[in-house]
Amino acid sequence: MELNELYALMEKFEKSGLSELVFKRAGDEICLKKVVTPAAVTSPAVVHVPAAHAPHEVRPPSAESTALRTPGVEVITAPLVGTFYRAAAPDAPPFVDVGDKVKKGKTLCILEAMKLMNEFQAEFDLEIVNILVENGRMVEYGAPLFEVRRA
Repeated sequence: MELNELYALMEKFEKSGLSELVFKRAGDEICLKKVVTPAAVTSPAVVHVPAAHAPHEVRPPSAESTALRTPGVEVITAPLVGTFYRAAAPDAPPFVDVGDKVKKGKTLCILEAMKLMNEFQAEFDLEIVNILVENGRMVEYGAPLFEVRRA
């Protein structure tokens, strides 16, 4: 691998949401790792956000929903870019549904990034108010995933 290719790979890795990357090509193997806090890797960020939607309806956030605040409702956002999965397999039941009471540490979803399946768990006991992303959809960093209420 040429030095300029290595630098380009390092730059892309630094900008990604990944914490580790192993690159293999024609006998070369490069392992890149970031030192990050566990909260940044293992669980989504939580910020206050708005409006509860109709139960069991998966609805993307709108400008209206961010304009109105519902007391006690928080939004869990995507900590990285990836594909959102509600279940471990296509034929498996979803990890959570609207109305579920969830204990701290229970898996909420999987975000797949570069063929790595990243499970994200609840940081606190909560109730699922709304699921804001459809199964199998690509999400950006910081995209709202769930509206929740602390239990």
